[in-house]
Amino acid sequence: MNRLTKPDEENPGLWMTKRYLFALVAIAILATSAFGTVGLLIAEHKSTLSVVNISGRQRMLSQRTALFVAQLASARDREQQEKFRKDLRQSTMQLEQAHLALTGRANAINMSIDMTPEARRRYFKGAYPLNAQMRGYIKVLHDILEMDGAKLTPDHPSVQFVLEVAPGELVHGLDSMVKFYQEEGEKAFDFLKLLEAIFLTLTLLILSVEAFFIFRPMVRHVSTQMRRIKAFSLHLEETVAQRTRQLEEARKSAEQANEAKSKFLAAAGHDLKQPLEAIGMFSGMLERRMPDARSAAIMKDMHDAQRSMRSLLDSILSLSKLEAGVIQPNPCTFEVQPLLDQLTRQYRALAQNKGLEFRVVPSQKVLYTDPLLLERILRNFLSNAVRYTKEGRILLGCRTTSKGLCIEVWDTGSGIPSEGMENIFTEFSQLDDPERDRSEGIGLGLAIVKRLASLLELEISCSSIVGKGSKFAIVFPPEQF
Repeated sequence: MNRLTKPDEENPGLWMTKRYLFALVAIAILATSAFGTVGLLIAEHKSTLSVVNISGRQRMLSQRTALFVAQLASARDREQQEKFRKDLRQSTMQLEQAHLALTGRANAINMSIDMTPEARRRYFKGAYPLNAQMRGYIKVLHDILEMDGAKLTPDHPSVQFVLEVAPGELVHGLDSMVKFYQEEGEKAFDFLKLLEAIFLTLTLLILSVEAFFIFRPMVRHVSTQMRRIKAFSLHLEETVAQRTRQLEEARKSAEQANEAKSKFLAAAGHDLKQPLEAIGMFSGMLERRMPDARSAAIMKDMHDAQRSMRSLLDSILSLSKLEAGVIQPNPCTFEVQPLLDQLTRQYRALAQNKGLEFRVVPSQKVLYTDPLLLERILRNFLSNAVRYTKEGRILLGCRTTSKGLCIEVWDTGSGIPSEGMENIFTEFSQLDDPERDRSEGIGLGLAIVKRLASLLELEISCSSIVGKGSKFAIVFPPEQF
């Protein structure tokens, strides 16, 4: 009993399935037993009804044949005799068929007959059984049908026999059989009601047992599991909320630290750059006073390193100022061509020193943005183009597209692989190029460009083909030109 009611904690699904199948099998067995028993009772009751039907039919036909015999014996002319003889012959044939069917010797009326032993004893046994009475009555009817019309009178012994037996002894015997069959049918019906009560009681008992020993433990087990799940869910929610609070506090601390760092670097930028400017001035003075060419070369390398360091520090300070919110845009309306001319004068010379062709496409467009921040963006594009293009040309110009006005910088450099496109605007991200001069930067230029474009609410686009070159552009919406 304990194994039936106690859940299997290791495999609760199998435990519940077994008990559910047991409940279904028990109900199925009970339903099958009820169906089979009721089927047998219905078949037996159907046979009883057939016997009652035939017995009632015999009673009706015996009365009808007696009526036709009386009419035939009293007929005034031959035509009436023939009519009543025909009716008597048909009724006699039906009575004989019913008798043969009831006794099991024929089944001309297509009914299933199966007498009980008691009914058979009543019909065939005794001093003058009903079977013998019916056979004698039918024989007299056949004799009457064979008689000549002139001999057939109401006083004839055969006619008197029919008129006396049909409403008397024969009807009494048939009535007693019908009454007996009715009593048997009522007993069968009472037994059927008893079986109905028994099966109903068994069904309720099985359902009660299943509810107590099967479904109740299953419900209790499911409820326990639901409570555990709910408790675990609450615990998990508390844990998630606690971790979320911790992450939020850590995020705020990191943001505060980053903001403090940015503000510090932005505020301390002037102080940090002063020693570098002094070092640059002293190294320049020493470079002019070197006694020999070897010392001068060493001094020149140190001066170049100092210049690179100052450039890197400028980038870091610029990024810090952008993060600290120190730099704010100051938009105004201006013509784009003077800016293009200024950039062309500076970067054409740098490009020609490397043997590169520098071209610019003139433009008459007027823009509304911060010209100084836009200049810093374009300077970064042009510096990268000159730095990473070994041969070919560089193109600067404006172009109107479906998105708006694009100021574009094209180069014929080595290009950027597709897997590196997503990272070029990330801080301290550089392409994996072994020939690249690491002293030229630490990967902050395009990160600064991205911050400046976001500050100006402009879009940066980039496309490149490895081995053919790259294109960087800043896009102005229609309302800004």
